[in-house]
Amino acid sequence: MAITATRIADVVYDAARRHYYAAVEFFAPGLPVPLRVGVTLPAAPTISHTHLVRGLVHAAERQILRP
Repeated sequence: MAITATRIADVVYDAARRHYYAAVEFFAPGLPVPLRVGVTLPAAPTISHTHLVRGLVHAAERQILRP
């Protein structure tokens, strides 16, 4: 099992489109630089921090694992 760390590098909210745009970074042994993935998450501005982070990380994981 690989040990990884995750960081939300940048987050921007677009009020007109009601979307969060973020850069999520994954760190893992053997990677010389973090893997940075740009994601878009449709959500209201009142979403809790926990749900926002969980949604951004899951969206990034889906993009990485997409065939």
